[in-house]
Amino acid sequence: MDAGSVVSGAPDSTTCYNCGTPLRGPFCSDCGQKAGPLDPTVHDFLHDFSHEMLHVDGRIFRSVWKLLSAPGFLTREQFDGRRAKWVSPIRLYLIFSLAYFAAVSFAGSGIDVVQTENDPEATAILQRLGFDSPAALEVAVEDARDHWGPRAMFLLVPVFAWLVGVAWRRRGRHYPQHLYFALHVHAAWFAVAALVELSTAFAPSALARSLGLIPVVYGFLYAVLAFRRAYGATWSQSLGRTMAILLAYFVVVGLVAIGIALLVIFGHDNATATAFHTSAATACRSRPASTLIQPGFDA
Repeated sequence: MDAGSVVSGAPDSTTCYNCGTPLRGPFCSDCGQKAGPLDPTVHDFLHDFSHEMLHVDGRIFRSVWKLLSAPGFLTREQFDGRRAKWVSPIRLYLIFSLAYFAAVSFAGSGIDVVQTENDPEATAILQRLGFDSPAALEVAVEDARDHWGPRAMFLLVPVFAWLVGVAWRRRGRHYPQHLYFALHVHAAWFAVAALVELSTAFAPSALARSLGLIPVVYGFLYAVLAFRRAYGATWSQSLGRTMAILLAYFVVVGLVAIGIALLVIFGHDNATATAFHTSAATACRSRPASTLIQPGFDA
């Protein structure tokens, strides 16, 4: 067979390169790897790229649209076993939680630390805590947010799921199903919050403050609608239990935030003291022994 008769994208071998199983189609029947040439042409690459974007990753576009426009729909599909055409809840959560914290880092801290140049007492308090200036405190808060924020939220999602399970315990569902719901809800919250954060980075300050209300309003309405669709609840049940769950959840989130704040303040003080003693000890070790001797009288 000459080169002109070779079909574009055809594999170079009759066996799977991954596991050696004889090929009976475009995919290996044993490991599932797609059969293709080892040295693809530009046409082969563009064909594979368009297939990935329009077919495989088309699930992402469909899932994101349903996640944001139809609260509770994806959870209901998960409950009913229709999962193949949707992105998994944990993947949606990871995508949008990472997008949110990346957007926050890009847009800036949004943290206002009161300046203390004209307040000696406040300045002294900051210095006792190990901060040279309000700017140092702001940097420490930003670092804690970027470091602990994603970890804290990942641990708080199961707490939210537990609260949902308590509120809907008579529905007879096991905890993992409530966790699916919690992941979908948080993914939607993070998605909208990320868009708002990026918008506020370019909006005037007055408009930015107004935009900050969007995640709050959207988040509450989203939870009400999601409960109604996913759990088949009435409007009064969805509204009442959403308020109770969110109130309890915000108390837990507040306690975690206070814990992180205390860790930033007092942990920074300890870290600063440790760094000071370490650097002093290193400096002493690096100096000649004769310079460390301070005679009490002149010879």
